[in-house]
Amino acid sequence: MNDFIIEIGPMGPIGEQEALILRATRNCPWNRCLFCSVYKGKRFGYRTVSEIKRDIDVVKRLDQLISQVSFSMGMGGKITEEVIWRFIKDHPEVYGRNLENRHALTTLSNVLNWMVNGKRRCFLQDANSLIIRPKELIEILRYIKEKFPSVDVISTYARSKTCAQRSFNELKELKDAGLSWVYVGIESGCDEVLKYMRKGVTQKDHIKGGQKVLEAGINYAAFVMPGLGGKRLSKKHVKESIKVLNEIRPTEIRIRSLAMQKDSPLYERWRKGEFEAPTEHQMIDEIEQIIRGIEFDCIFETFQLTNIIFNTRGRLSRIKSEMLNKILWYKSLSYHRRLEWELNRYLYNGYITYLQRTGRFDSELQRLIEDAKKSLNNMEDEV
Repeated sequence: MNDFIIEIGPMGPIGEQEALILRATRNCPWNRCLFCSVYKGKRFGYRTVSEIKRDIDVVKRLDQLISQVSFSMGMGGKITEEVIWRFIKDHPEVYGRNLENRHALTTLSNVLNWMVNGKRRCFLQDANSLIIRPKELIEILRYIKEKFPSVDVISTYARSKTCAQRSFNELKELKDAGLSWVYVGIESGCDEVLKYMRKGVTQKDHIKGGQKVLEAGINYAAFVMPGLGGKRLSKKHVKESIKVLNEIRPTEIRIRSLAMQKDSPLYERWRKGEFEAPTEHQMIDEIEQIIRGIEFDCIFETFQLTNIIFNTRGRLSRIKSEMLNKILWYKSLSYHRRLEWELNRYLYNGYITYLQRTGRFDSELQRLIEDAKKSLNNMEDEV
C-alpha cells in the first residue's frame, strides 16, 4: 500500500497546475502572519532526504506502472480515462472497490496530472522549502533530475529572510542543481504594515533576498497583497510596495488581494474593530497604482478569486493598457453597478463552486448571499 502513497501538504501554488507536487517540509517555519490561516495550529517540521527520495521513488514506480498499462492496451503510453480505470481496477487492494482510499487517490491524481502535462514541472511544498540545508536540498534536486530527466522546471515557496540568509554560492549551486523558480510572499514593502501583520521581515530583507536570488540566476516571483494596509496605511503600503518591486525587479509579480479569512488572526482583529478592512474599490485602486508604478517589464499575473476585475497573466508591457482600461471601465460604473459586478463575480466565476467543493459553503454564507442580493435590489442606482 505505501508503495502507492506519497505525502502531500495542504497548499499548492496557483500557476503550477501542471506540476508534480512533492512535500519537502511540513507547514510553515514562521507561521505568525495575521492574514494567513493555512498552517495555524500546525508545527513546522523537516522531512528527511530519505523520506523525500522515497516519495520520488513512489512517483517513478507509478509512472512506470501506468505507462505499462497504457502500452498493454495499445495506447502507446497515452493516458486516457480507460487507462486510468484499468490501472485502478488492477489494484483493488490499494484503491478499494469503492475508491475509499483517499490518500492513494490523491497521490494518483497528482501523478496523473503531471504525466498528462508532459512531466516537465515539479513543485516543492510547503511554505518555505528553501529553509532546508543547502547541501540536502541540492541532493533532493539532483535526485529529481536523475529520476525524471524530463523535468526542466522545479519551483518552491520561500521567505525573503531565508533568501537573504543564503549566500550567493549556495543559491548558485541550487540553481545549477535544478531550482528554477522561487515564489516569495512579499505582501507589502511597508515596514509598518509588515510589523503589524507579524510578517517577520523588513523592506530591506525583501530587497536583499530578492536581489540575491535573481543574481544567482533563479527566477523570482513576488506576491503582493493589495488591501493589506487596511484603510489607514493604504497609501504607504502601495508606495513602499512599488519601491520594493522596482528595487528587486522580479521575474514575475503576482497580485493576491487581501481576503479576510474567518480562521485567521486578522479576522478577529477586524471583528473587534482593531483593523479597518479595505473595500473592493480601494483594492482595485491599489492594483491600478501598482500597475502604473512598475518601472520595468516583467510577467504580471492576477490569478486569484479576490482580484474581481480580471484574472490574467502576461508581460506587463503587453497587457498594461488592457488592464488599465478595464479598471477605468469599472470606475465608470455607478456605485450600485459596481457592487452588482462584484457580487456576480464571486457568485458566478468559481468562488462559490470552490467553497461547495471544499465543504465550506454553509447556511450562514447562503444567508449572507441572499441579504446581499436583497440589498442590491433595494438600492437606488446613483446618477
